[in-house]
Amino acid sequence: MEQAAVGSIRVANEVIASIGAMAALEIEGVAGLDQASARHFGDWIKRETAHRGVRVVLDAQRKIHLEVFVTVSAGVSLLEVAERVQDNVIEAVERMLGLEVAEVHVFVSSIAFA
Repeated sequence: MEQAAVGSIRVANEVIASIGAMAALEIEGVAGLDQASARHFGDWIKRETAHRGVRVVLDAQRKIHLEVFVTVSAGVSLLEVAERVQDNVIEAVERMLGLEVAEVHVFVSSIAFA
């Protein structure tokens, strides 16, 4: 027996960003997230949000576009770390939300030296 929908479910962009941030921080070589670089002056005009170093945009087809701003540990391969961040963020967001991630852009905004 099919159940009728009783309302809608919405997830705040901050929650999506938190999931993306958590997934990025799980990757070895990511020293942290760069919250300052994720924020842009025009955010309030475009109704985009950045939270915990992750910028979230939902398009008209309900696909998620993410920009992740990371600080990477010195001595690691930036390309490998960035690719692992992309894969982990996509997997975590899609698994937890059931929404398709269209793209994840990773920005290495700084390097953490020991």
